[in-house]
Amino acid sequence: MAKSSKITSTPSPSEVVKAPKKKSKAKTPEPEIRRDRIDWRALYLYAVCLITMLVCLFSAVSFIRNGVSYIYPDPGYLDPNSPGGVAGMAMAKHNQLAQSHRQSILGMVDGVTTFIVAAPLYYYHWSLVRKER
Repeated sequence: MAKSSKITSTPSPSEVVKAPKKKSKAKTPEPEIRRDRIDWRALYLYAVCLITMLVCLFSAVSFIRNGVSYIYPDPGYLDPNSPGGVAGMAMAKHNQLAQSHRQSILGMVDGVTTFIVAAPLYYYHWSLVRKER
């Protein structure tokens, strides 16, 4: 048996029937992850860091200011017409100087204790911020 071979020719352009275009369904857009929302945790951490940094700064300034006040106390005012004469004025000046030194020392202790409390809080929260980056 002999095999018959068919010769196929390419169809002419008028013979070509185009298949109808399939209507593609509209793709549903994938929901985008919004990056413009507020990250409340990061906001909290940055706010705590800012506040504790400012508290540390003000406590350091307070410490320095009270140290200067201890070294150079306020001369104060003494009434030259007060009863007690020269001895009374000397005693009043001494009491005023002692009171000024006492207030300066208490202010320095206050500045140091505030710094001791605020600095670790700042360090802890800043380390959390750095971990999240």
